[in-house]
Amino acid sequence: MQYYDPKTDVVFKKVFGERKNLTISLLNAVLKLEGDKRILDVEYLPSEIIPLSDGKRRSVVDVKCKAGDDDFFIVEMQMYWSFDYLRRVQYNCSKLYASLYNKGIRYYQMKRIFAVNILNDVYQNDNDNNYHYYKMSEVGNPASVIPGIEILCIELPKFKPQNYAQSKMLRLWQTFLTSVNAGDDDDSIPDELFENDETKEALELCKNLTEDEQRLYDGFWDLESLNLDRENTVKELARTEARAEGRAEGRAEAMCETARKLRSMGLPLDQIAAVTNLAPDEIAKI
Repeated sequence: MQYYDPKTDVVFKKVFGERKNLTISLLNAVLKLEGDKRILDVEYLPSEIIPLSDGKRRSVVDVKCKAGDDDFFIVEMQMYWSFDYLRRVQYNCSKLYASLYNKGIRYYQMKRIFAVNILNDVYQNDNDNNYHYYKMSEVGNPASVIPGIEILCIELPKFKPQNYAQSKMLRLWQTFLTSVNAGDDDDSIPDELFENDETKEALELCKNLTEDEQRLYDGFWDLESLNLDRENTVKELARTEARAEGRAEGRAEAMCETARKLRSMGLPLDQIAAVTNLAPDEIAKI
């Protein structure tokens, strides 16, 4: 029986959004938690993040859970890099953080929120490091950290098992996500994934989808294809605008044309404004 790609939305959620032991293993591995700091249990939470006011856009993440009374985790698998990716990560963390306060938790009681983001793309082209951990720290004094929100990003394409000196489970989970692809059979899967109980269980989940999950899986690829086309269009439009720089009249026309095309693609006004440097009210009139 062939495998379904665990990097897709529906399979990733099936593996890490339904089996607590696999979620715990992944979180302990990517956050490098050992000894008495290890997560022992998690509670799954609704994956939809409710906006703080009516009329705002809702977000749906792949996995949302909490461990004990202390920490909350947002886990997401993203196939492609987009220009607003890290801002969306910050937005989801901030909404969850604010929602805890709205539930009556005082500032001094605020919990930590970890955003674990696994990206099947590269966004830092100037180095070979594939593991990026962000905290809010003082400039010039990284040891001085304001607790609250911590963001972890893993770039899968940079992962090289033979050069990886981190923990065994972190290497195994990255091997699982990078080496299991749609249409693979057992012969193409690294033996070490069958030798570990947790990755072996994850592999079994990648071979068995219900009819509803199969439809969602097929729809995922259709949507990802459209999203990739849109991102490529945005990048090309941005390059076109850059080539027009220095010619004020031509630049203004290019910006208006870029905004017009992005509006037709359904992008929000704030994102179009970020790309074109036009004011939202100007964009609304185009």
